Amino acid sequence: METKTLKILFIKTLFLITGITFGFAGSYKCDAQSIVGKWNQKSAKQFLTEEGARTHGKPVLETQMSTIGSVVFEFKSDHTYIEKTTHATDSKVLTFTGTWSVPGNQLKLKLDPEQEDPKYNPKKDTVSPDINLSINGNEMVWITFYPDSKLTAKTELTFTRF
Repeated sequence: METKTLKILFIKTLFLITGITFGFAGSYKCDAQSIVGKWNQKSAKQFLTEEGARTHGKPVLETQMSTIGSVVFEFKSDHTYIEKTTHATDSKVLTFTGTWSVPGNQLKLKLDPEQEDPKYNPKKDTVSPDINLSINGNEMVWITFYPDSKLTAKTELTFTRF
């Protein structure tokens, strides 16, 4: 009889703990934001090395995308992406495809081996640079460092979510 009472108490306790756990889990707000969706590049900043600053006459080059064209990334939940790029002087749309991952705060992009226009197919030994990723609401910023570049120290690209 005492064993049956302990089993019932154990089962009731298990249900209670499970209920509390799922109850709190449902009300917990997760602050992590997903990259999945469409993102429109708004601006680009190129931070130059000393040599780059001498060449261009200033340490930072800023570009608003509206003046030169558009870049739109669509990150899909299956970890593939499509990038569509246009130039203000040409109506041609360049489309790139690839895969993405976000280990920690690093965005890793890998172009598919065969692109729509074969001249953009990646070379086998090409390594994509590490991109530091931050998302705040509907704004995403990519910061990429170029330690081996003579002209560019880092770039900062800003995107807004559609």
